[in-house]
Amino acid sequence: MKKNKIVAGLIGTAFVGSVLIHTGGTASAATFNGSSDASVSFKSGSLITPPITPPVVPPVTPPASDFGLLHVPKEFNFQETAVPAATVTANTSIPIDSNWEGSPASDTSGAGGTNPTTKHVGVGDVRGKRAAGWKLEAKLSSSLASGAKQLTGATIQMGQTLNELNPTTWAQTPTAVGSGVHAPDTVPTSVTISTASSVVASASAETASGAADGRGEGYWETEYTNINLVVPAAAMNSVTAGEQYSGTVDWTLTDAI
Repeated sequence: MKKNKIVAGLIGTAFVGSVLIHTGGTASAATFNGSSDASVSFKSGSLITPPITPPVVPPVTPPASDFGLLHVPKEFNFQETAVPAATVTANTSIPIDSNWEGSPASDTSGAGGTNPTTKHVGVGDVRGKRAAGWKLEAKLSSSLASGAKQLTGATIQMGQTLNELNPTTWAQTPTAVGSGVHAPDTVPTSVTISTASSVVASASAETASGAADGRGEGYWETEYTNINLVVPAAAMNSVTAGEQYSGTVDWTLTDAI
């Protein structure tokens, strides 16, 4: 009995010893360090050219930059008007006439579709320069003239609204001025074009660095309706039958207000 007990004790001691040797011999892990560079760059976009149909002409074909005019109205031809039978004392308002087309204008019955009663000017801004802003101006290059005679003081008066353009489908979405983050914030509801340049629409710059609220970014269109040539009495009293007065409307887009 005594011998058996001793043997058992030796076996138990050998087992415990083997556990102690195993857990007490763990080695330290090796550590190696390195680094990788990371970066991201941003660039301006490229303007997409809208399809050009008869009512508009493209000032840039195609746009050669990330900012510019996309199109302007092809023409403003007004209704053929009878010479007054008596002296007039007030302005004469002559509406746009879609039947009169071309230069010099003639009655085509609207066959060319170049002089619709609703007109548009397109602006694209994909510069990514949030602090820039822009303004759109219009003016008559000079008083409408027939030879040496001029319709001094005549102006083009019209209503104006704002559309946002989808550069994929070119669908027009009527947009409230200053709505959202980027819609242009100065678009008067009425516009008078004279020989003095006037701002017809503008978009303000970012309010603060990082605010990402620069106006006018994207594709926009000013839309003009109820278009009339308003001729002062003095000029109207000087016209005679057979005269045709003409000139140009100049549009200027500037990349700052």
